[in-house]
Amino acid sequence: MAYRQVTLGQPSNTGSANFGETFALYRNAAPLDGQWDIALQAGAFSIFNMNAPSGSKDLVNADYTVGLLTSYRTGPFSGFLRLHQQSSHLGDEFILNSQTPTNRINLSFEELDLKLSYELTSWFRIYGGGGMLVARDPCDLKRGTSQVGTELTSPWTFCGGTVRPVAYADFQANARSNWRVASSVIAGLQFENARIGDRRLQVLAEYFSGPSPNGQFYTQHTEWFGLGVHLYY
Repeated sequence: MAYRQVTLGQPSNTGSANFGETFALYRNAAPLDGQWDIALQAGAFSIFNMNAPSGSKDLVNADYTVGLLTSYRTGPFSGFLRLHQQSSHLGDEFILNSQTPTNRINLSFEELDLKLSYELTSWFRIYGGGGMLVARDPCDLKRGTSQVGTELTSPWTFCGGTVRPVAYADFQANARSNWRVASSVIAGLQFENARIGDRRLQVLAEYFSGPSPNGQFYTQHTEWFGLGVHLYY
């Protein structure tokens, strides 16, 4: 969940509410002392206009994704191969209250993608990969996708080991937006406690610039600063 001040694009103030999970269906040993599994992945990603003229927080766009993936891990190396489907929907209130005509796109696609990851140290990870749309609507949607990024989880903690600095940088370039780079940089604090296991709460500041990641607006360039709260189970 996040609040964003949009400096380029509309609306100028948005709220974001996202939910997703990966459910492991089968896991077993694999060559090179590794493990592999099959999992189901699903998520919903939505944005709301916080300054809607109706006085309510109008839904602007919602993206839904579901997919099946197989992953492999050995030591610091991991990766997955995934087939997933995404559909995008504009909010009714946004269409009705928009001050400019909205060209609705019935955006839906299925993508086959491969991502690889390597942990250079216990606190620094790099990843990257690409994919191809195997089915899409509209039919002239360009197929190629790519993504690279880094994750930094500080080896140092504060407040008795309960607070850890974290930072992430992610860069995506897709054919549907003419390979323009979308840059996302996020940093903040992670709150953790051994008594609650893998559950983590993060408070993160974020910056984004590039083609919009919100499905219906993929042709538009946007830029924002935001603050978000993220809970991981």
